[in-house]
Amino acid sequence: MLKLLRKKGVMKKVIWSVVVVIIIAFGLGGTLYLLDDTPESYAGKIFGKKISFDDYEKAYRDVRIQAILRYGDKFRDIQQFLNLETETWDRLILTKEVNKRKIKVSDQEVVEQIQQYPFFQREGQFDELLYNEILSYAFRISARKFEESIRDKIKFEKLYVQKTTSVDISNEAVFAAYKHQNEKVQISYAFIDPNDFKNQVPFDEEKVKEYYNNNRIEFLLPPSINISYVQLDFPPVPAVEKEASDETIEQEPSIPEINQEAKEKVRQHTDEIYQELLVSSNLESVAKKYNLPIKTSGLFSMEKPNLALGWSYELLNQIFSMDINDITEPIETTSGYQIAQIKEKKESYVPEYLEAREKAREIVLNKEANIIAEKKSKDYLDSLYKELAKTKLRDFPKSAKTLGLNITQTPAFTRGQYLPKIGISKEFQDAAFELNDENSVSDVIVVENGFCILHLDNYIPVENADFEKNKERIAETLLNEERQKVFNIFLSTLKAKAKLEDNIAKMRAEKTGN
Repeated sequence: MLKLLRKKGVMKKVIWSVVVVIIIAFGLGGTLYLLDDTPESYAGKIFGKKISFDDYEKAYRDVRIQAILRYGDKFRDIQQFLNLETETWDRLILTKEVNKRKIKVSDQEVVEQIQQYPFFQREGQFDELLYNEILSYAFRISARKFEESIRDKIKFEKLYVQKTTSVDISNEAVFAAYKHQNEKVQISYAFIDPNDFKNQVPFDEEKVKEYYNNNRIEFLLPPSINISYVQLDFPPVPAVEKEASDETIEQEPSIPEINQEAKEKVRQHTDEIYQELLVSSNLESVAKKYNLPIKTSGLFSMEKPNLALGWSYELLNQIFSMDINDITEPIETTSGYQIAQIKEKKESYVPEYLEAREKAREIVLNKEANIIAEKKSKDYLDSLYKELAKTKLRDFPKSAKTLGLNITQTPAFTRGQYLPKIGISKEFQDAAFELNDENSVSDVIVVENGFCILHLDNYIPVENADFEKNKERIAETLLNEERQKVFNIFLSTLKAKAKLEDNIAKMRAEKTGN
């Protein structure tokens, strides 16, 4: 079958870089490791029929290959976010369905599909030798089995077309989507800051203690460490004088390049100190010998690292796994080298009340100030309505200033756009786009740092000419989304009918103890 793709000939040198990428991506993934000492004799059941481990493993292999073909060299990065085992059961269920419907795929359709994959192309053309090499050395699958998996993939695509061909999108829906994405509003708003009301909150020790006792887990401190270290700086780079110019051009300051020879001397000196520390591990005595001051980081955690150290997340992760008195290898920074020693480690713990008192007091203070600010915001809103009713112009800025409120005006914005001071707030933007000429003032809106009262200053409608230009693209996007929804409902119904019994998941849970 498909002899067009399997002509015999002299093997040429393959593009091994392509093969290596696939081998690394393909890895040793699978589920066979679960089969050791298992009492189960089959992988699971669908539609009341047992699925053997062999059939499951073949389907898993096909799912994994399809994922690699779909994502290419990005597969390794996104693999952790894929649920290949669920996709395997979906494939087995869909296979039953396409066979039941007697969906057919010709050899020519399989050939055309395979020839489209970039993995099998050299200089933009399908390469039979490369194809056979990748199947043999990367996917470790025969051409016949691979081609049958592609045949099944095309069957699934035909099933998708059968179930979604009647889906349609009206012009009204397309315009509504375009309008939702592109209409703009401009808003003036009063911001009521809870911080302004903190001075109205009396300190109540009993209330603070009560909050601490009822919410102790909130005060859990993460593991922390204290580091002693020595720093060996690179020599300063001499300043380069520039010729004076008639025109003064402001330029970004550049980072001076360090002489590589001088840098190497510092590295060798650091390594010499490190070798001594491997023998004695007494940082104080070695530092004294080389006349180096010892610096201390103070306790810090992974969540709140000591930024002055300039260490990467990966390095911090490594250091937090070390024991007290362990010495790090030389650490290169932008300014020199460091050698650090773990001086103190504290495990995660909930501090006693006296240690947590200030944090508990601040939490209670913020909560009480928030309550006052919310009530005050509602009072302001009532007063605003009364002020606005006094004049026909309904001057929002003037009425707000009469009440002592500061007004901020946004630029014209679309949904999802970042706004100065507010950021991206769904609540703020939803309220803004609900306003109109008849209802131009919002209720009190809760945002991240306080409360807002919004006023509609300007509504900018979409332009029909621009809509006509983008209509087809938007319609295609909406149509694909709607088709996917319809097919997902069909697949969910099919899976419910299949009544899956998943022994693989059961065995995994037993292996991991979950």
